[in-house]
Amino acid sequence: MSGHPPRDIAPGVRCVPVRSPTLPPATHTNVWVLGQHTLTVVDPASPWADEQDRLREALDGMGRVERIVLTHHHHDHVQGAEALAEATGAPILAHPETVARLAFDVLPLGDRFTTDTGDVVVRFTPGHAPGHVALQAPSGHLVAGDLVAGTGTILIEPDDDGHLGTYLASLAAMRDLHPVALLPAHGPVLDDAVHTLDTYIAHRHMRTDQIRRALAPLASATPTELAPRVYVDLDPRLHPLAARQITAHLVWLAEQGEVEARDGRWFRT
Repeated sequence: MSGHPPRDIAPGVRCVPVRSPTLPPATHTNVWVLGQHTLTVVDPASPWADEQDRLREALDGMGRVERIVLTHHHHDHVQGAEALAEATGAPILAHPETVARLAFDVLPLGDRFTTDTGDVVVRFTPGHAPGHVALQAPSGHLVAGDLVAGTGTILIEPDDDGHLGTYLASLAAMRDLHPVALLPAHGPVLDDAVHTLDTYIAHRHMRTDQIRRALAPLASATPTELAPRVYVDLDPRLHPLAARQITAHLVWLAEQGEVEARDGRWFRT
């Protein structure tokens, strides 16, 4: 078992980290629990029986599970949902775009729901995934899913319907809400929410500028060829992952008319 105990963050906001098959350096997914006695459980992520048992034991000590909510469809967020639903009888809810991508029984999530500590507002935050949502708790905390990370980085994966421009818009929209703190799926609570979101936006624009500069002296390049030019200090073993991230930026630049792709290579226009 992972041994990470439940944590109280605010009245009606608790966290049970569970070991999950997520991307390094993260090793766990935070299962956020909203409500004091009637519980909304967000992203029960672990496929492993020992972690599922530990999560159920923690929840049994808190109250009754009323609903299970998924922030998006990625495997390190959903793999314990069916087991928890079977054990508790609670329905699994998600954005319709997420529902369409899952092979098990999931119901569409509305724009808000009520807990015994107040209303939770569902914020549509696509970009990392088409059906990604964040949850604005009555306390003002924002359950952020993979909008941000306290450990590691957020991958925008074009081959999995990730979209950089949409992701940037979601970051800006959540910044404008001025949340009390960000509750990410991986890593610690991010207390300076507005600064964190501004930093994420600035970082993505910085990376886009690096890609522009790396491509400028070349007739053309593939994302794999650009990776060591852009991520100069990165372990070469991670260049394939970096190339996937570079592709997301190139797609965004293509949408703005700055580059174009032909036969797997990218050219300045």
